[in-house]
Amino acid sequence: MAQTSTRGRRTTRVRPSLRFRPERLTLPLLLLALSALFLRNMDKGSFYRPGNHEGSSAKNLAIAENLSPDHGFRLFQGLRPESGGAPRYRMYSRFPVGGYALVKLAILPFGNDLSAKVLAARILMLLLFSAAALLAFHSLARITSRPWVALAATLLAFSSYYMLFYSDVVYIEGVVDLFAVMLAFHGMTVFVREGRFPQLLAKTGVALLLGWHVYAFLLPFILLGLVREVLRAWKQGTGPWLRARTAAAAVLRSRYTVLGLAALLFGAAVLSFNFANEYAAFGGETPVTELPSFRSMLKRTGLEQDFAPVGWWLRFLRQQFFRVCTASVPFLLTDRAVDLAGWFPSPGLSTPGLPGPKSSMYLLAWLMAVGAAAALVRLAGPLLEGRQRLLLATLALSGFCWTLPMRHTAHHYHEALFYVGVPLALYSLLLLYVHERWGQRPVVGLAAAALLAFMGSAFQMDHRGGFDAREAELQRAEMVEFEAIRGTTRGKVVLMLGSVGSKWSRQSTHLSYAWQPSYAWQYYLAGSVLARPPAMETHSLGMEAAARAADFIVTYDRVESDSLLTPDNEQVFLYDSAGIDDLVESYRAVYQSVVSSGDPAARSRFDVYLGDHALTYVKDPCVREDAGRDWIFVEVVPEDRKDLHRGRWGYRSGEFGVWFQEFGVQFEGKCIAVLSLPDYPISVIRTGQKVHPRGGYRWKVEIPASR
Repeated sequence: MAQTSTRGRRTTRVRPSLRFRPERLTLPLLLLALSALFLRNMDKGSFYRPGNHEGSSAKNLAIAENLSPDHGFRLFQGLRPESGGAPRYRMYSRFPVGGYALVKLAILPFGNDLSAKVLAARILMLLLFSAAALLAFHSLARITSRPWVALAATLLAFSSYYMLFYSDVVYIEGVVDLFAVMLAFHGMTVFVREGRFPQLLAKTGVALLLGWHVYAFLLPFILLGLVREVLRAWKQGTGPWLRARTAAAAVLRSRYTVLGLAALLFGAAVLSFNFANEYAAFGGETPVTELPSFRSMLKRTGLEQDFAPVGWWLRFLRQQFFRVCTASVPFLLTDRAVDLAGWFPSPGLSTPGLPGPKSSMYLLAWLMAVGAAAALVRLAGPLLEGRQRLLLATLALSGFCWTLPMRHTAHHYHEALFYVGVPLALYSLLLLYVHERWGQRPVVGLAAAALLAFMGSAFQMDHRGGFDAREAELQRAEMVEFEAIRGTTRGKVVLMLGSVGSKWSRQSTHLSYAWQPSYAWQYYLAGSVLARPPAMETHSLGMEAAARAADFIVTYDRVESDSLLTPDNEQVFLYDSAGIDDLVESYRAVYQSVVSSGDPAARSRFDVYLGDHALTYVKDPCVREDAGRDWIFVEVVPEDRKDLHRGRWGYRSGEFGVWFQEFGVQFEGKCIAVLSLPDYPISVIRTGQKVHPRGGYRWKVEIPASR
């Protein structure tokens, strides 16, 4: 817009400069980089990518599906049958309602189309991830006053393994929380730089409706801000007593104090909604201290039971150290197929067999740590004034302010998302130093390199994930079949059974039922009352009794029967409750065929039979402990290393494992389950059960399997 200036009686129009400013390219370039995420994720509505927390995605979708005024906006995964009463809620109110409400709004227009709902939810996650990156960029641009520095630092920080791995996962405590903390931090930046306190309060309130990690940013920001004001007030006094009074008055009237109190009160209101939600769902008979959300708080903070065996803290801190290093490096530059932190798992959740890092990785990690510390100490003072240092210190400390108090659940990989503040602060300082020393041109070049690193990492993540069109098509086909089933079963009691057939297991390694089928079924059959057979004893016929009390049976086993209600389905089948007799007869035939085929390949707690590209686990008699929560794992060593789908340790694992209670079938005092094997030649198979939740092995065997 033209401006005017008056000199005496003469008016002169001053036209703005039309010269192109390169800084205007930074935002379009960031949007270009983020578009790579959408390009690699648009696989036409497939459910999820391998390893992207399939069960958690389904669980969060189920909670969003169930969120409605019909249930008093309760946060629950599904409904369980109760003998002689109304269905019981399976509650999950650990996180604020805002994230689930966003997912609900995204999937609401798509009615019964499960695949479209999944795609909509994943697009929502990508949009929130992109919004978090944009907020980080705008915050850094305000802090540093250098758009190219902000662009490069943002692209580098958001190109790490953790950020890209979770970018499309329907994970409320992941991407939604990431957006929340970046929104709150943007409010902090605007307040510190421009004094807009109401905007900070509003953004903090919205952020707390979405996630609890906001407190990890608020804590260092408020404490460091108060320290600055106390030191400033202390210098104004003339004696110790007057200085103390001045400092105390500064704390009481400080906006940082107001922010802290407002955040505590608003967070308490959000948490009270969750408590009231659960209290009402349990009929007002459960004390508040026994509610799941309250118990979760005690567990996460270690107040319920301080599980800290010898060496726990050393392993925990070493794990966090490598997570920070991993979060600071673009995925394209790392030579790894899994999280570095997997080398140093928390006690009780270890993954035996994983090798330690090479000495070169130790050296690289220590060099990064020393370099980061040197940059923070050496560069922060000369390059930045106090308010800027406050904001970057908040970024750098925020991840630790959550991880240390919540140390007993920090083993979850998604928690490493919130170390993003470390690379944001570190790269900002380093790039500011480059700018001050050599000017803008090298920073522009580094920003271009960061752009290539981000886009390359995004597509490399997809490549290493091993996602293919066949798996996507199988997932979509499964959801189409469930769409037909859920129309019949809505409001009815449905018995969920595992499978002893190998059809499904040869078809898939990553479909929903290959991990935690009850989570996926809670989403697929939202509105139905989902039952599982009771834990059995040697004399129990629990499955048959449960079927008599149910209206329908859903299983992945197809048996020709008059009770089969979905004859056109190919993956999942619906029977009326009378079909249990035909199913049990089918299980009995499979059992007889397996045990009469010859001696098992290995004997342990289960007899393990090898054949037909599958492992069959048989136990007779089978008691409750056999069919409990212990994880059945399989490690496959191929004859040719090129056949490895993923992994760098010489074997393939992970996608074959299941919990027997989710997957196997119990009938007539017996247990049987089938797990698929890949088609390529195999030299050795290691299998067994891992003890849940303490870790370690209940039993383990090694089977030579050259074929």
